[in-house]
Amino acid sequence: MKLATKTILSAFGVIIVIFLGSCTEKKTDDPIETYKFWSGESLPENIEILNGKYWQSAHWSKEYIMYLKLKASAQWRSQFIRQNKLVETQKSPVLPSDAPAWFTPRKNLRILVPAENGQGSAYYEDTVTGEMFIYEIQL
Repeated sequence: MKLATKTILSAFGVIIVIFLGSCTEKKTDDPIETYKFWSGESLPENIEILNGKYWQSAHWSKEYIMYLKLKASAQWRSQFIRQNKLVETQKSPVLPSDAPAWFTPRKNLRILVPAENGQGSAYYEDTVTGEMFIYEIQL
């Protein structure tokens, strides 16, 4: 009986440690770190990250807000748009008032939004320079 109790208490302790360890807020203004937090991957060689800001809640559901300015090839941008099921819109999304000062998509950029339930996420593509402004929110 004592062995079963110790095993249960040990398992419960491990669960608590894992749960509490995963409940830490992530926050950065570093562009490369922003990309890594957002994508979960290392930075590919064919992308130049110009600016970034990332916040992720301590909640288990991975709530986050991310701003990113990058420069990428037409092929990468096209694949990104396809994979994320983005559609072009003429309606300019409303950006939060606390957006970073560098997050200034110009009026003549292509505006994209998720085809389904984007919660306000917006993607701006400059097809001439290859720059993209990405505002993504998941709450």
